[in-house]
Amino acid sequence: MASLLYYYSKFIKKILRGKSVFKSKIDKTATVNSGCSIFRSIIGRGSYIGYDCEIINTDIGAFCSLASGIHIGLAEHPIDWVSTSPVFQDVVNSSVKIKYAKLPSIPSKRTLIENDVWIGTNVIIKAGVKIGNGAVIASGAVVTKDVAPYAIVGGCPAKLIKYRFEDDLIQRLIASQWWLLEDKDLKRLGKMFDNPEEFLDALNKAISVS
Repeated sequence: MASLLYYYSKFIKKILRGKSVFKSKIDKTATVNSGCSIFRSIIGRGSYIGYDCEIINTDIGAFCSLASGIHIGLAEHPIDWVSTSPVFQDVVNSSVKIKYAKLPSIPSKRTLIENDVWIGTNVIIKAGVKIGNGAVIASGAVVTKDVAPYAIVGGCPAKLIKYRFEDDLIQRLIASQWWLLEDKDLKRLGKMFDNPEEFLDALNKAISVS
């Protein structure tokens, strides 16, 4: 019964709510669920975006998994001015009904999320941050600084918990750039994805033969 209710709620979300995609490029194999707002962003091959996410000025690589309620690249407010309010800035903001000045707004920084990144529910990522290949961001984290490849981070602000693998294996995975493999090669090698070393050995062997 519980599983039936879960899938029913997903169905209602998908049917009753749309999504907003503006000036963005989304790969045909990527998935963006309802309630999302995507602005000036790129979403790569095989990546998945959950429900109710807001993604602004962000490049997202291949095979990334983003849960629901994630906010990436939101606008910054000036903290060294008299006021932090956008009513004094030259920005488009539908929630602001009056303008007292049109001072230059803070330039928008581009956020980079590389490949095979997993981001948990309700994560906030500051604009301009770089998330390295294979990184994992724990649910509820607030990411204010760059995250190294294959690092697992969490907390507010997010801090390193541990790395997914030993350094030599991390370097091999990065060097392999497996996320660039063609579909036929991924299907052939996919059965080895639960054993990184076996996968890398098979990939190296295939490259040497070719």
